[in-house]
Amino acid sequence: MSDGEVNVANKDASIELWHKRLGHMSQKGLDVLARKNILPDIKGMHLETCVDCLAGKQHRVAFQHLPPKRKSQPLELVHTDLCYMKDRTLGGALYFATFIDDFSRKLWCFALKTKDQVFEIFRNFHVSVERETGRKLKCIRADNGGEYQGRFEEYCREHGIILERSVPKTPQHNGVAKRTNRTICERIRCMLSHSKLPKSFWGEAMRTAVVALLCARARRRAGPWGSWTKE
Repeated sequence: MSDGEVNVANKDASIELWHKRLGHMSQKGLDVLARKNILPDIKGMHLETCVDCLAGKQHRVAFQHLPPKRKSQPLELVHTDLCYMKDRTLGGALYFATFIDDFSRKLWCFALKTKDQVFEIFRNFHVSVERETGRKLKCIRADNGGEYQGRFEEYCREHGIILERSVPKTPQHNGVAKRTNRTICERIRCMLSHSKLPKSFWGEAMRTAVVALLCARARRRAGPWGSWTKE
């Protein structure tokens, strides 16, 4: 503290502040947290138009689809996808891979330097989740990317894992993973736009976005953080 200066911290419970703290969460998501008395101070507040959200969340209108059907047990189906980023992180990563359990919507996200690292990440992920749950991974759904061929296919055959592939040039068939990646990318763009940080910090923003998503889902299901219970 310099001479003649005083730092004062005020209790700021504005909805705009919580919107930014939670990785630019939508009005609907904030309303859910307010109704559950997780953020009681923002009840009845309306979120003003966020310029950073306009910059980071514009996308095409969703395709019409049938009502979603969820699996009845953890690890019956895991959705995965690889997302390319135009800029490298400070650690050299250029991609991130996501894995989403269909039953619980539990999410894992890993930053990668090259596409061929997907196989090693998946192998470690497979051992970890089976040890954690005591269940067997039965099926994994991916697109037709080269990172899900070759060694990846052989590993799935050796361990009795069904590898479902989406129809070429139809990302809607892998919609859970695609929408999750889109949500993460939107929040990355919003946080970098708001913080004025260079794009090389997208890795840190990605981890913040994933933690915020997991915390919000845990709060909605009233379970522990990272729970395997159904959302």
